[in-house]
Amino acid sequence: MHWALVAPLVSTPSSPNQVLSSHLNKAVLACGLFDGFTYTTFFVMAFLGSEKSTGKNPAAKSPVLNVKLMWTGYNITRPFRVAGAAALAPLIDKALKKIQRYFDFPNLVYAFALVVSLVAASCLAVVGLFILSRWGK
Repeated sequence: MHWALVAPLVSTPSSPNQVLSSHLNKAVLACGLFDGFTYTTFFVMAFLGSEKSTGKNPAAKSPVLNVKLMWTGYNITRPFRVAGAAALAPLIDKALKKIQRYFDFPNLVYAFALVVSLVAASCLAVVGLFILSRWGK
């Protein structure tokens, strides 16, 4: 295959530092998305496990145990989250650009802030509603 046919399909920045800097904020967002999902998931798993083993509401009776279990599960998955964030950075870049065009934002910072706000609100809502649903038990 001739390089002239492939060259337009492959972006070749002048240095590896440009590649890193162009995807850094997207990798941070991807890592945040993974973190939000992972923390929420491990919180629910630790909460249910603690509730089943003690028979008490972990949020009211033993919050330290719940945090230990959640933190352990979170740290076990760290290499997978970091690798996944690096792999998702180009997809996050495309998604942010689509959001920017859809909402007609002046730059990507607004799309970034929108996604962060939506993910944070969703994770906090899940955790809060989960705790409140078990509060009377």
